[in-house]
Amino acid sequence: MPTEDSLRPLDALNARVMQHPAAARLTLMCRILLAVAFIPTGSVKLMGERFTSLGVDTSVGAFFEAMYQTGGYWRFLGLSQVLAGVLLLIPATAFYGAVLFLPILVNVVVITIAIEFKGTPMITVAMLLANLWLLAWDWPRWRAVLITEDTRPVMGGWTRLERAGWLLGAASVAAFFFAVRGMALKGTVGVLVGLGVLGGLMVVTAWVRGARGGP
Repeated sequence: MPTEDSLRPLDALNARVMQHPAAARLTLMCRILLAVAFIPTGSVKLMGERFTSLGVDTSVGAFFEAMYQTGGYWRFLGLSQVLAGVLLLIPATAFYGAVLFLPILVNVVVITIAIEFKGTPMITVAMLLANLWLLAWDWPRWRAVLITEDTRPVMGGWTRLERAGWLLGAASVAAFFFAVRGMALKGTVGVLVGLGVLGGLMVVTAWVRGARGGP
């Protein structure tokens, strides 16, 4: 976990940069531009309309048409973009808008690069950088999260039998999914199911022994 001393250089940098008058104006500009960019496009998705008129004979058109055909997921994407944009425009919730925009923009950047959306990656990367600036602007909030003492109870009291059961069960389930998708030796599905059941029995046995006060 970061300590007070390790975060002091970042505190000093944040204080020096954010006190400059241009920093606040840049922050406001980034919030407005991201909101203006995503609220209209998100609204199109939210209303269940197509995002582009490109044909399915192109990689971009085919991708967006497939997304559009998902229906509910298409609207969910639109709702997320509209919500993030609205949150950015409200000073009290701008931080949460920037947090919500981070996974959205990372996903958009990867998509525009992957489907070779010519020229668009430069715009989407600039949007991502703008969002990272907004997150840096709220560094004090991130700082509080980083140095907050974890008061959650530590998971303990595990016997060797229970640990072995969890490990065996998890490994067998993972191997099972590899097998059913043709990524493992054929004929191993039954064995993997048996190992998973064995792992579960080991865990239950450990629980019963613990309830009875046994080793």
